[in-house]
Amino acid sequence: MKGRSVFVGILACVVVALVIMTHYRMNIHEDGVVTYTVAVPDQDVNDNTPLGGLRRQGQIILPSKDAMDNMSAAAAHLTYHSYLDNIDTKCSRKLRMGNLGDGGWEICDDRGYRPVKPCIVYSFGINNDFSFDDDTARNYECDVFSFDPSMKTKSYQRSARVRFLNIGIDGENRLNEQNWEMHTLGRLKDMLNHTEKVIDVLKMDIERSEWSSLPEMLASQSLSSVRQLLVEYHDQCTDRDQCIRRLKVLKDVHDLGFRKFYVHKNPVCQIKSTLFPVVRTQCYEVHYINTRLEVQ
Repeated sequence: MKGRSVFVGILACVVVALVIMTHYRMNIHEDGVVTYTVAVPDQDVNDNTPLGGLRRQGQIILPSKDAMDNMSAAAAHLTYHSYLDNIDTKCSRKLRMGNLGDGGWEICDDRGYRPVKPCIVYSFGINNDFSFDDDTARNYECDVFSFDPSMKTKSYQRSARVRFLNIGIDGENRLNEQNWEMHTLGRLKDMLNHTEKVIDVLKMDIERSEWSSLPEMLASQSLSSVRQLLVEYHDQCTDRDQCIRRLKVLKDVHDLGFRKFYVHKNPVCQIKSTLFPVVRTQCYEVHYINTRLEVQ
């Protein structure tokens, strides 16, 4: 058995090395620091088809943050849309909770990631559509907490398992310009006595506020206790510096262990880009599982 374990370990190292050789290019800097950037396959270097530029610059495996700083505006734009439009893990069974159109979201029902009673779901951004919240509460028997300060509705108990709160999520605890009560994820968990608990599903459709909320969730490690993250990312990513900041947030989410199992391009936000031969959107509904929180 010991020999077998050694063999398996060696095989794993070989596989990792092959992945690195296939996807990354090693760069040795003058100070001796080694970094990796995504390697462009040889057959794509001289690709003159309509998709050639996309294949050369639109990275699906995000490079290091240092490498991002050297990206051109075009490369950052192509990488943003290429990365968000592609999954990087498999969920064998997805179940849609809520409407088939706006308002509904997919939950990964694979063993190890599915919500199991007693479970907790946070749903940020309701816009008077509780279809996801109600379906999740009914089918998984989870306690669902629905947050939206924009509805001008007082907090109330919607049903036995669904509670609405007139509060929003943000990168800091404050009253915003609209006089809405906003809190960080950690503060909300404290308020609801969930400090030491795992959030089985966190859904977030908050109209660009994800870009101020996620960095705080990452820095405070509060995102580490989320098993599934469902988020709509809003941006065209045309401004180079802002686009690179967005990519760094996506990189941090990935590095924390989150992997995309489903992506939907919201057609309401479709856009045309001179860099892409196919239609894009500025609203990507991205569904993650946290591979570091799989239940054995």
